Amino acid sequence: MTFLGNHTKILTLCKLNYKGVKTYSYLYNNRLYIISKLNQLNSTNANNHQLGYYLAGLIEGDGSIILRKGEKESVSPKIVFTYGKNEIFMYEKLNKILNTGVIYKEKNEVYRYSITSSEAVIRIINLINGKFRTPKILALHHAIDNLNKWREANLLKLPLDTSSLDSNAWLAGFIDADGHFSIKLTGSYGSDSSESRGRVQCIFSINQSELNRTTGESNVNFMTELAEFFKVNLNRKICNSLLFKNPSNMLVFFAQSDRKHYIITTYLSKFPLMSSKHLNYLSFYKGLNYLGKRLTREEIIEIRDIKNSMNNQRTEFNWYHLNNLNIYNK
Repeated sequence: MTFLGNHTKILTLCKLNYKGVKTYSYLYNNRLYIISKLNQLNSTNANNHQLGYYLAGLIEGDGSIILRKGEKESVSPKIVFTYGKNEIFMYEKLNKILNTGVIYKEKNEVYRYSITSSEAVIRIINLINGKFRTPKILALHHAIDNLNKWREANLLKLPLDTSSLDSNAWLAGFIDADGHFSIKLTGSYGSDSSESRGRVQCIFSINQSELNRTTGESNVNFMTELAEFFKVNLNRKICNSLLFKNPSNMLVFFAQSDRKHYIITTYLSKFPLMSSKHLNYLSFYKGLNYLGKRLTREEIIEIRDIKNSMNNQRTEFNWYHLNNLNIYNK
């Protein structure tokens, strides 16, 4: 894989085959396009299969499976996604694909996509069952118990998925929920007043609470699995946040070397992101072209502009990449 600059209008990133799915990805005018060709005999099953994995990762990151207690126990469980205003278009697209649920706004620019119909919840559980990897599977199993008791759903409680992380779209859903892409500039690349030699770092990270906030179970095992996949060390840190009364123990890893970059870009060429993090991934990807060399003044300005257009500083959004959801659902 070769990382090229913006002067190249078309750049083929990867050409991959996976279980009857041929996937091609390329950059054109700063947009990442994914083309997927499916074996005609199993195209529907293959896509529903990957949609289920993507949803499982998204739910385990940003979703909640909520059950009523006491006198309201017989009310169907509901699945709720919580997100910020930058993800409105992504969840509207997901709402259209799933053809169920309602989207509403709460205070402080918080939005929720809520699926409450028992028939819809059962349908989604059939998609995601057997594809969970985190302690949130306990909430899924409680929902299955409830639906079997009150709706005679006859759902099986399947165990944690142990398949290879690069074999399905679970990680794409989880990164859309909890992944983070950034560029760090140090020395003269970060500040004109610095006399230190400049350096560019392209960083991908994931952090989680050490204890799952839904179940109280440890997140160490699945975070260790993720860290091993990216061939990095898992670290603990103490986080002081206004969201919690007491300091919170967090698990975090950072992937920022060439070998790790290859793992990330290869995976996301097969299973693309759908949220606005896809745009940050594109900036991250552009930043790879500036690694390991002495930058000209023009290149320093370019990489600063790329860095300053990411994450909370992003002001321009486009959603062409939502067409990539067709890879997961046709």
